[in-house]
Amino acid sequence: MKTKILSLALLGAIGLTGCGSSDDDGPTLDIVETAQADDRFENLVTAVTTADLVSTLQSEGPFTVFAPTDDAFANYLDENNLTATELLASDSLADILTYHVYVGEVLASSAISVAGSSENQIEMVNGDNLALSLTGNDLYANLSKVVVTDVTATNGVIHAIDKVLTPPSANALSDTDKTIAALVTDLAGAAEPEFTVLLEALSTADLATALAGDGPFTVFAPTDAAFTALLEQLDIEKSDLLARDDLADILKQHVVSGVAIDSVAAFAANGSDVQTLNSAQKISVAISGGELTVDGSTVVITDVQTSNGVIHVIDTVITQNDAQ
Repeated sequence: MKTKILSLALLGAIGLTGCGSSDDDGPTLDIVETAQADDRFENLVTAVTTADLVSTLQSEGPFTVFAPTDDAFANYLDENNLTATELLASDSLADILTYHVYVGEVLASSAISVAGSSENQIEMVNGDNLALSLTGNDLYANLSKVVVTDVTATNGVIHAIDKVLTPPSANALSDTDKTIAALVTDLAGAAEPEFTVLLEALSTADLATALAGDGPFTVFAPTDAAFTALLEQLDIEKSDLLARDDLADILKQHVVSGVAIDSVAAFAANGSDVQTLNSAQKISVAISGGELTVDGSTVVITDVQTSNGVIHVIDTVITQNDAQ
């Protein structure tokens, strides 16, 4: 469910660094002019101009802009194997940029208050939700760390972030005509197979049938490499793992039943514990260094959508104390 900020209680800025564009009489530049006057946002200004959003961000507002720095844009291009020209020519440019804009002025103190509440998803201009959360004293917008706060303008405020925000979308592996069990089966039998050990483990533990049910489920699915690493860590063979009496309990620690937790909801859960299908175990959700983790396992692929839930791919098997 999309939620908007309803009340913005004031809270201390918890050590975040502010930087304004104003004098004692208040700001004199609008958001676009403020960004143009700040050499940290040259790429953002170019993108906003290319996407024909200048007039919008110079309107009355007020707006809150989570503004990627030039370094953030450079990293985004490298990670996505793009050139600046390709990004600026992309059909998705406007959608990406408007995902960084919220209608309303949210200063850092209020953003921190929202981040610490149960209603910490806000709807951005493009219509998608963004999660505000806290890791220690750091404020995060999804996986992007807020590095400078409260750059004020006549029609709103800018917060600088260290990563470009990407609107949530279904991963290319998604197939909403298939259940989680069916999709895992298909991927295990693909030309470049994945989840072969997971599928064998689910079948051995008699859990594949459950994941073919109505759900909804959220599955944190370990890769084959993750299982290989676990076997090496425990110095056992795959057959030994599949023969364990607690195999089902281990696998259930990777499943949340009754809800399909998409990536933004997972970001919003930063710092909390989530009950798994194993009634004796919860998994801790955290954002650290720009990465989403569940019980120390890094989520490497998000939002693989199916007919009965969602899969997030992780790089290690969640064992807690069960496989020690």
